[in-house]
Amino acid sequence: MLGKLRELFKESFFYGIGNFLTKASGLYLLPLYSTYLTKEEIGLMGLYETAFFFLMAIAAWGTKSGFTRWYNDMPTQNDRKSLFFTTYAFNVISNTIGVVLTAIILFNLNVFDTEGSERIIPYFCLSGLFRLLYDVPFIMLRVQQKAFKQTTYQTLNIGFTILFTFYQLEIKNNGFEGIYIGQLMANGLTFLITTPLIIKSCHFRFKGTLLKEMIRYGYPLAVSNVLLHVLAISDRYILEAYYSLADVGSYSVATKVTNLLQFLVMGTFITSYTFQYYKSLNEEDNSRYHIKIFSYFMLFMVLTGIAITYFSKEIIFIIMAGKVEYFDAVPVIPFLMTGLIFSGMQQVFKLPLTKAKLTRLISIVTIGAGTLNVGLNFLVIPQFGKEGAAVTTAVTQLTAALCFLYQSRKIEGTQYEWRKIALLLILGIVFCGGFFLIPSINIVLDIVVKLCLLTLFILCLFIFNFFEPIEKQRITEAWTKWNKPRDIIDNIKSLNKK
Repeated sequence: MLGKLRELFKESFFYGIGNFLTKASGLYLLPLYSTYLTKEEIGLMGLYETAFFFLMAIAAWGTKSGFTRWYNDMPTQNDRKSLFFTTYAFNVISNTIGVVLTAIILFNLNVFDTEGSERIIPYFCLSGLFRLLYDVPFIMLRVQQKAFKQTTYQTLNIGFTILFTFYQLEIKNNGFEGIYIGQLMANGLTFLITTPLIIKSCHFRFKGTLLKEMIRYGYPLAVSNVLLHVLAISDRYILEAYYSLADVGSYSVATKVTNLLQFLVMGTFITSYTFQYYKSLNEEDNSRYHIKIFSYFMLFMVLTGIAITYFSKEIIFIIMAGKVEYFDAVPVIPFLMTGLIFSGMQQVFKLPLTKAKLTRLISIVTIGAGTLNVGLNFLVIPQFGKEGAAVTTAVTQLTAALCFLYQSRKIEGTQYEWRKIALLLILGIVFCGGFFLIPSINIVLDIVVKLCLLTLFILCLFIFNFFEPIEKQRITEAWTKWNKPRDIIDNIKSLNKK
């Protein structure tokens, strides 16, 4: 089990690097965007991003999810290559059709009817097509648990995007059009680099019957994800209707800060764990491993969530360039953080359902949760504003998590370490609630208090026996090993003094 844990954490580390570089690339490009683009053009970029999101979700007809689920079920290497060829060939055709339809729609939408749109839309669509064409090889590398290789390709794409965008804006001075010319160049070059991998991974035998089964499996997930995204952003519109855009702005900032948990822990862990889970579908006696993994996952989520909540004011100060008017977002963050933790639990509870190919059930629960969220928003937001919207999100995510847990236990009946999970959640609530009762003194003392509280939280885990004796032993050994080089350095320094 320790070997699998090390493999999981190693892969999570590499995926974390990829996620970090992806997020950081936006920070690198933001000064360029703000220098060369108007506010209206930056807003228009958001519309194009939304269009690409819907294209990516729908055009593949759910075959990417099906490929992830079926890959490790293939008995031979040639069968896996045939599965890849089938998935990739279908994606080439369906994505091309989807891109053409998207271009036709964008040319006829008034909201995109801006100066130069007849030139921008083709660049946007071709860039999106190349992005979709190398997406399936990236998924294959993740399924194969080749995290380093996948992160390398992803890093190259990010580097190309930054380089070509800088070239188009700074050197060629192409303005808004240059954004999508740069993306087209970066995604096209990335596609060319992955072409040898694509050819090597293909066995040219088309599995039509399996393709139909994959579509039946994956399309409900694709549709539900799109509908959930539409329903999830309803709170901003309802908040704006009853309050003001300023409240929407603060709520959006709170969401960005909260999503650091997604970026630092959830996304990296779920990515690596999901593919490891599928890889071990046919192995026996894995229950102990999955139980411990869930406990560790919850530990990292809660600990990181508390840390982000404690330092949320400092984070807001940095990302909003010192604008203190956004500090009213801080009280919202603990509620959004709770909802995000419940969302992370859902990702684990859904895996047995995907294993049993019950994607329609996942779709029903997901859409039901989104509908519940909208209904509660109409009831709660008029009375409690953005805090009410955050609480509604947490309640909705908890409801969905319980539904998925109930259904997954019918399939696997895994008995997680619920005493430890409850301990984590209770301590998290106590430490977050207690922190907000402590008056602020000054920035230095505030940071000291926060670090002391985080240390006390970890000590409480030891006091209340969250860790088993063998785990305490491993932690002690790791601490001793980490301090050993420092002891050697201290000894060398003392000898030099003598």
